Amino acid sequence: MSFFRSFHNSNKEKIRKYNKSDSKTFSSVQQWSYYQDLAMQSGHCTISSELVSLRHSHFHRSLYNLIYTPNDELDYFIHYMDSCSLLSYIKFILDINTFEKILRENSNDDHQTIALTLFHRYLSIDAKYSVPINDAIRRTTLLLICPSNNNNKPDSNCFHMAREHIWELIEQNAYPIYLESSFHLNYQLKMLTSNELQLHDFLYHNNSLSYLMKFAEQEKITNLIRFWIDVEDFYQNIINRQLNNQVLTQNALSIYEQYISLQAPLRLGFDDVIRAKIECSICQPDLNAGPSIDTFDQASWIVYIILQRQYFPQFLQSTIFYRYITDLMLKLRHDDSISHSQQMKTFDSDRASINSDTIIQSKPLNRQRNISTSSSCLSINQETDIRPKGRFSMGYVDSLGRFIRDPDVDSIDNSSSLNRKTPSKPFQFITQLVRNEQDEIVTDEAAAQFAKTFINEITNHTANLDID
Repeated sequence: MSFFRSFHNSNKEKIRKYNKSDSKTFSSVQQWSYYQDLAMQSGHCTISSELVSLRHSHFHRSLYNLIYTPNDELDYFIHYMDSCSLLSYIKFILDINTFEKILRENSNDDHQTIALTLFHRYLSIDAKYSVPINDAIRRTTLLLICPSNNNNKPDSNCFHMAREHIWELIEQNAYPIYLESSFHLNYQLKMLTSNELQLHDFLYHNNSLSYLMKFAEQEKITNLIRFWIDVEDFYQNIINRQLNNQVLTQNALSIYEQYISLQAPLRLGFDDVIRAKIECSICQPDLNAGPSIDTFDQASWIVYIILQRQYFPQFLQSTIFYRYITDLMLKLRHDDSISHSQQMKTFDSDRASINSDTIIQSKPLNRQRNISTSSSCLSINQETDIRPKGRFSMGYVDSLGRFIRDPDVDSIDNSSSLNRKTPSKPFQFITQLVRNEQDEIVTDEAAAQFAKTFINEITNHTANLDID
């Protein structure tokens, strides 16, 4: 059992008992009732490994941890890769990992057959789930699977070059985009609405940390979080060996003078024992040795316990935390709307191209139909195109004395009927029906009047010709 869990179990009742009295403004780490128990127990335990286990966030896993450690985010990443048509990349990585486990177990399986199956599935030229590799990697992999010394056992690193190449493609191209995608946003929302959140999920994720810092400013505990961040930066510099021992000593002294010493401007209030231990870790007998890597482990562990027990539950119930969830939901909705608009643009462009093709194909047919129609009309009467049509013409009378309705009137009636709104109530429907009937009556009367006038003009003109 970890030290953190053992401390939590032994002090659960004490923490519950002092919850009401401990809800005061922070002044010193010693103000909490369980500080002495924590300081005493942590002084006799190896807490460095416990701190190492906390140095990660479920909101931002490394690619290695995402693929090779048990977690529920891998499904989201697989769906993302599938949406990008890159599913073969992740399938190849996972299958090679399984193959190497089989080799390590020294099972009785035909390892060469398994390796050749994987080669033809992913690396051959006509592979079903092809991954992008060059011919040099392809040849080298095949030689390592089938060595020339008649050995049926493939080399244990036969897929090493191909896997490193695909891993680099995923790590540099696909994974950074995934972290900004809607798939990762959905996973973050799932985590935020679950009961699995821990303080380190926010301390090691920049976006989440910004909301935690806003809550810390509200509760006036920013010194605790700043101390944790400064100590973590100091720890990473030692691990990565980015600075020499002299600079590391100066950094450690800066943290001590800022938070630990009795004259510190942001003094956290550690007791004399912890303060003396930190001083000894910074000032080594060997001046060139630099500070110890666990210089601030006990102090940072105490700070983590206080933040986790006293303030983190409050943060999860705060308006700032719910604002964080809301912001993620809005971002997800925005990303979805952009994706939907892009899909609609693609659909519209495709539909426009289809419509244009349809129009191009249908134009000759329409042209042919118009020609046949007009020719048939001309065969009946070639003078129909030369017809008297006044300003308010509703039609004309052909050579046989029949009234022919003007096509322009039909087009006007059709367009007006399309523009009419469908009545939604019975009374409006009846009114509209009466109005339509009245319009038709007026139209017919006007046409009849025009026909009568036109016939009279023809009769008078004929009578004048007879007289002449």
